[in-house]
Amino acid sequence: MTSSGAPRPRVAVVGSVNVDLVFRVDRHVRPGETMLASAYAEVVGGKGYNQAVAAGRRGESHLIGAIGNDRFGTDAIEQAERRGVLTGELTRTGTPTGRAFISVSPGGENSIVVAPLANRELTPEQVRTALERIRPIAVLAQLETPMDAVLAAARWCASNGGRFILNPSPVAAMPIELIAAADPLIVNEGESVAILEQLRPGGDVDVADHRAAADALAGFVRSAVVTAGARGATYAASTSRGHVPATTVESVVDTAGAGDEFAGTLTTALAGGMPIDAAVRRASHAASALVATSRSDR
Repeated sequence: MTSSGAPRPRVAVVGSVNVDLVFRVDRHVRPGETMLASAYAEVVGGKGYNQAVAAGRRGESHLIGAIGNDRFGTDAIEQAERRGVLTGELTRTGTPTGRAFISVSPGGENSIVVAPLANRELTPEQVRTALERIRPIAVLAQLETPMDAVLAAARWCASNGGRFILNPSPVAAMPIELIAAADPLIVNEGESVAILEQLRPGGDVDVADHRAAADALAGFVRSAVVTAGARGATYAASTSRGHVPATTVESVVDTAGAGDEFAGTLTTALAGGMPIDAAVRRASHAASALVATSRSDR
């Protein structure tokens, strides 16, 4: 229950679970270069996990994914549950839990290489079965799990009155059916251009900024939200359009996971009936707070 006594909105996140191997570096490594890290940590992450944790701060959050039958998979379950995420739909496999190799510079900017591993084992049937059990109001997915599993989530929502929310990262070619189902499609500026190039092959995709990108995407999806870091986020839906400035923070500690915090927060807000302008504002505030917080304190 929420503080007002209303039920917590039930959402499901179909996505990846990784072990993040985090290196603190003075600067990002150049091709052919070897560098010593100033600090190192192993933490549970992955876009699915991060978004489920964000959603779990504000609602009933279920995580649907695949993890290894290893200590990292066990750690993922334990840490997710400590953060309020329901993990009964995580499938254990013989393939190791996914890995992400992350270098973080002094300014908080990061570069990431992901090895999906167990995340590739998630099947459409597992997704459909899990969603039938959970019966969520909204489903959030990304592209770190197989495309057919993500499409199964979109189709379940279409058949069962659920709201399908897509954060297509890492960006890839997608079925038009999947793009059209998103309500909203959550992308950054670079992702918006890549998707518009797919939707309008040979057309003009010179999107000047996030406002123009949101307007362009709105012609293909039910609603779109385009994020632009410190410049905030722009939303476009059939009934409203607008821009939400980013919340100012004193110092940026680590930008990793900010987009996931935004997506998970936005999903729970929309599932709870919040209009898109207010939901984007809440999500933007949550993402800004996250980048000012060290990974160990999240």
